[in-house]
Amino acid sequence: MKKIFIYLFSFLFLLVALGLLANRFWPIQTAKAMLSTYIASAGLKAKQVETSIGQLNYLEGGEGETVVLLHGIFARKEHWIKFSRQLTDKYRVIIPDLPGFADNPILGDGQYHLDTQAKNLVKLLDALKLDQFHLAANSMGGQISGTLSLQMPERIKSISFIGSPLGVRGPQESDFEIAVAKGEMPLVVDSLEAYKKRNTYLFPKKPFVPPPIENLWRSAEISRGDVNRRIWHEVRNSIEQPLQEMAPMITQPSLVVWCKEDRIFDPSGAEVLTEALPNAALVWLEKCGHVPMLDKPKSAGLALRRFLESH
Repeated sequence: MKKIFIYLFSFLFLLVALGLLANRFWPIQTAKAMLSTYIASAGLKAKQVETSIGQLNYLEGGEGETVVLLHGIFARKEHWIKFSRQLTDKYRVIIPDLPGFADNPILGDGQYHLDTQAKNLVKLLDALKLDQFHLAANSMGGQISGTLSLQMPERIKSISFIGSPLGVRGPQESDFEIAVAKGEMPLVVDSLEAYKKRNTYLFPKKPFVPPPIENLWRSAEISRGDVNRRIWHEVRNSIEQPLQEMAPMITQPSLVVWCKEDRIFDPSGAEVLTEALPNAALVWLEKCGHVPMLDKPKSAGLALRRFLESH
């Protein structure tokens, strides 16, 4: 028994040592290998589809009614992986990188206007032949989802806001809104320091991401700092009809999931949105910030699952 323990410990030590060496000499390859394993472990597959705006990346897994998950500004499809584990045994889950973000090609001037983003997203949905589906989104994705729910109500079976959406203002200003009013861009990352500061806005406690994967994502985001400044201004200057104004016209069953420690959009906005939606339920989550699919993936995922099962 003692020998078995020694052999097992030695084997594990060797695996860790090999992992550290691989990360030291082949960091990008190591991160991509880890990411592929991470995706597969959730029952998802990385796929691509051709559209009129280029080849777009997405994750897909599970069978059943289709659920489309949309990320927010400067985020990526992989942020939904842990969240999706609560769904893939019963639903077909589609998680795209929004056109122009993450692993997709950068788009030109004007392509990040919110109405244009909605049109580009429809091109992706059409390419995937998604006739009817449930839509769940975070942050900027929520504003875009609201637009789509009005433009094609026959295709969207329900709409869920996972974390506070863009386009809703509560009676209390958030830390993020105060910073933006001063001319700051808290979500634009162009250095390690900016990355760390941005995370304090997103999370009360940053969730663990394996270092090789986090390094890969951080480097990619920092390298796009100038592009992301342009995107920031395009998005911010294109909110012609905020979600809050659209809400009374959204007839689909709706779910609002809001974290009590959100520093991006103040929690006081949750009831404003819920009351404006004709057919909505509100779920509060504790000890999480703006992106609950990252810091409370199980709780947020189960909230969506229960909602879907009841509609």
